[in-house]
Amino acid sequence: MWDDMRFYLLFACVLLLAGAAIFLWDAFGRARTRRLIAFLPTSKARGVFIGLVELSGTAECERGKALEAPMSGRACVYVKTKIEEKRIETRTTKNSDGESVTKTEAVWKTLAEDESRAPFYLRDETGAVRVDPRGAEIVAEKFVEETLDRSAPEYFKWASGRSELSNSCGTRRFTEVGIPLSSDVYVLGKSRVRKDAVAVEIAKDETEPTFLIVAGTEEKARKDANFSEKLALAAAFLCAVGFGACVPGLWNAERSAIGIGAALGGGVCVALWFLRLSLDYVNSFVEFKRRVDQAKSNVDVELKRRADLLPALANAARGAEAQETELQSLLATLRSQGTILRVDAASTNDATFGTAETTALASRLFALDEKYPQLAAEATFAKLRQNVVDAEDRIALAREYYNNIAENYETRRQTFPHSLVAALWRLPKARFFEAEGFEAKTVDVDLEA
Repeated sequence: MWDDMRFYLLFACVLLLAGAAIFLWDAFGRARTRRLIAFLPTSKARGVFIGLVELSGTAECERGKALEAPMSGRACVYVKTKIEEKRIETRTTKNSDGESVTKTEAVWKTLAEDESRAPFYLRDETGAVRVDPRGAEIVAEKFVEETLDRSAPEYFKWASGRSELSNSCGTRRFTEVGIPLSSDVYVLGKSRVRKDAVAVEIAKDETEPTFLIVAGTEEKARKDANFSEKLALAAAFLCAVGFGACVPGLWNAERSAIGIGAALGGGVCVALWFLRLSLDYVNSFVEFKRRVDQAKSNVDVELKRRADLLPALANAARGAEAQETELQSLLATLRSQGTILRVDAASTNDATFGTAETTALASRLFALDEKYPQLAAEATFAKLRQNVVDAEDRIALAREYYNNIAENYETRRQTFPHSLVAALWRLPKARFFEAEGFEAKTVDVDLEA
């Protein structure tokens, strides 16, 4: 009998130790997510750069690409359904005396489960960014949660006419969650260059473990992350306490030893948590400083892009203006000299054509028409103006993002207990953006011919 009890205790120890390790590791990951949500500044869709970013906006799809929730019928970009059915199960076990005992109980069995994810665009006041939800942790909104019996018409309809399980109680539980179309959505993930367009998208990246999509605002995402972190930590603590209590039982120890073991198990769990938390503080600071440097580099990239792009566009505009000016001059000259006729080799000596000057002008006119069939300097200048505005907007967004992340970094660096870590590791101060060198220089856009 004692050997059987020791086997069960050993099995319980293994399960509790594994549970403590899994839940503690999960708590570490959720703590990192919570810190990222709290300290990473929210980017604008138009100012998204390569790297880890967070965005808030609404979830939108291209026309005809939205999903339809099978139960609620709502248009959405993500939907997950689960159908469970209650059935009677009979189990035979042995009691402490070795006698067979038959138990009958009602349990829920999964009848069907399905999940659909559609790429969508997160839109805010500045634009839209494509999000590929594959591989993301999704916190969805609840659409349906109902328990129905056979009298309800949805009992078979929502289950696509599935027949009942054997020994069914005639009760089904329907659950549906999703992210509605055009609803608030929060995304935290790594952006990359799209493969099908010259644009960025947010998608799963093997080098970045955090990829979170929440149906709601940033505040909701922060609360959910905080709650899930505490829940995982509590589960890890309970498993550690249970493990500590079971270990002395393997040697048939007294009850006092079991209490001491439980206290030691919980203490070790708490010590590991604070040790890992301290290491995370240091690592997150180093990572945070790197993000500040990356944000500063993004500003430099946009300034260099403006310095290279605008003069080239100005040259193109000047060329288009010169071509259109020449064409308008020729048209004015020819209008003053009569009808314009096409010139070819057979008609150049025809007396009806006109003077040699008219022939030469007409030849040049038709040559320009063939070489530049669509001369529109006005459109070129409009494009130049739009590119100037876009370049300045991108620079403004990059500067704003840098100043925001620098402010978050400084707030964290000067706040206890983060200030202790910053002082111990002599982490440098982050300065707000100041234009220096070529950043402050006006780009030369000369439109004079």
